[in-house]
Amino acid sequence: MKQGFFGFASLLLIGILGLVVVFGGPALATGRQQQPFLPTATFLPVENLEYTLETVALTADPIVFEDQTVDGYVFSHMTYVTQYPQGMQFTVIITPPEGREILGVNVMYESAGGGRGRAQADLTANPNEWQGVPFDRGGLPPWQKFKITFRVSDDSGASIETAPVDVVYIDPTREWYRIESQDVIAYWFDFPEELGVEVVTALAQVRDKYEKGFGGLLPFKPIVVIFPPGDSIGEFEPGGIANPRTTGQASDDTQSVVLRVRGLEIEEIRKDCIWNEPRDLAWQMRFAASVATHEVAHLYQFEFFDGRGPAWWIEGQATFFETDSGPFDQRMRHLAEMGIDLATLQDQGPSGMVGSPAADGCTHLGYEMGTSFINWLVNTYGGYDMHRQIVELMDSNVSLPNALEQVTGVTFLDLERQWRTYIGLNPEPVIPPTLEYQFPATPTPFGQ
Repeated sequence: MKQGFFGFASLLLIGILGLVVVFGGPALATGRQQQPFLPTATFLPVENLEYTLETVALTADPIVFEDQTVDGYVFSHMTYVTQYPQGMQFTVIITPPEGREILGVNVMYESAGGGRGRAQADLTANPNEWQGVPFDRGGLPPWQKFKITFRVSDDSGASIETAPVDVVYIDPTREWYRIESQDVIAYWFDFPEELGVEVVTALAQVRDKYEKGFGGLLPFKPIVVIFPPGDSIGEFEPGGIANPRTTGQASDDTQSVVLRVRGLEIEEIRKDCIWNEPRDLAWQMRFAASVATHEVAHLYQFEFFDGRGPAWWIEGQATFFETDSGPFDQRMRHLAEMGIDLATLQDQGPSGMVGSPAADGCTHLGYEMGTSFINWLVNTYGGYDMHRQIVELMDSNVSLPNALEQVTGVTFLDLERQWRTYIGLNPEPVIPPTLEYQFPATPTPFGQ
């Protein structure tokens, strides 16, 4: 195990003042001087970052728990064997009191985030031995934490349950690194130690921003599981990962994040993106750490307002909390220069998320529109305290438009007009009309 105390220089995001430009074209706010770019987050140095770093190479040998006696039932030889990626095998010998007959046994599991489930246990060839395998069809990433109990129903109508035992879903198939800091526990393989250091540094850098923007820190330490480029991220999913562009995902049930490091080769869907950066190992690790801060921001959303809101707000907000959220304002203005209008933020807002390249050849336009709007909002209407108030209202079931208006005193539509002016677009967004509901036509009887 390595004990680390690491000092880091400041990481400054874009925060650049733009040149004053007058744009033309039908989508532009013509006749206006372009406003300078608003600042983005400046992350202060992380001094004396404390963490532990170790390698984890575990076998699939059984883990044995202490025997328990509950209401006359004796639970002995309780064992756990990981079958990653095909589930967790639990075995127990159950001896009932005299005159009682077991009708059924279930393995009950509860994840770190409170998600619950059960797996039916069956008798093995050994006397009184029962075995159940939660997640035997896959669907669970490694290194997740669970509480496990055995529940017995018998012929008297009673239900008997053991005290819970704590388990971790071990991957014994390879050697992993594990790093733990104040903010996060991360696991990864096929990349050097420095990847984990990048991750814990990024989470430390964004901690203050999370706390100010959401009104507090997570009441738990999230787990970040990092897979290398390629298909290994799909090994625990039945049929693999359906979307080959998947970079990260968060789960409030398991209080964890799973992500995949980007490859050195630029993906086909992004090959024409004018904002592509040169890729090397340092870029891969830095980008993976930024994705970790994005996905952990989703855990904050789940925790502080149940993740409500349109996709552009949810993804734009998570991108806003990244350590490297990219040149989002520059991108918006470049599209404006091209004469490209942007979809309105009203109602469900823009599409154009992960799999849709825009006119500049880049994907994630909806994400970055949301990031640009939120960054403009924070800079214009009261900073992170204003953002926190919006979060608190949304947690009270106030819609995003109403929360924006209550906090800023300006309607959502007028806020969008102001933001569009800042970007260099015509202030008036094109809002698709809401069609009146029409009852379906009376069906024609069969045979006519």
